Amino acid sequence: MFKERSTGFKLLVRLLIALPFIIIGCGWLASFLSPFFILAAAILLAGPIAELCSEKIGEALLFSGGHSAEPKPIYSIPLARKQEGRYEEALNGFLDIAQGWPEQTQAWIEMLDLAVTCLNDGEGAEQIYQRGMTSLQKEESRRQLTGMYTILKTRLKPATPPIRVPLPLPTNRPPPP
Repeated sequence: MFKERSTGFKLLVRLLIALPFIIIGCGWLASFLSPFFILAAAILLAGPIAELCSEKIGEALLFSGGHSAEPKPIYSIPLARKQEGRYEEALNGFLDIAQGWPEQTQAWIEMLDLAVTCLNDGEGAEQIYQRGMTSLQKEESRRQLTGMYTILKTRLKPATPPIRVPLPLPTNRPPPP
């Protein structure tokens, strides 16, 4: 029914109303009543000025780190999956972050760390590295990913052959009863 007016518009309307009070209050015509005219103008202007100040101060207090329209990726869920030992879910979570935010180098590094330290999968780490290098556009991000891949590659454990249990030598004796 009623349209909400902006604070600046409210202030302008009240300033136009308060202007005659300010002129009369500052003039020497009504020297005895001038404080009352100034007070009336101040009361008229106080509401919109307080609203305008509270908007700016409130915004500065709530969004002091800078307000951006783009949401930031949430790493806590895949990191929790990694802690729980649910590595495939963690890998998928990091991959979702990397696809949603293409310049997030941290997501690619987390996937490399997961493949190397948790899964000991050198081939998987190589595939993740190659995908990350094609996905990242900035040279600095690529350099960072290459550095981390080089470091993490050294942590790969060598594949151990399966332990073979020696079979008992056949004898000509009958099995024990």
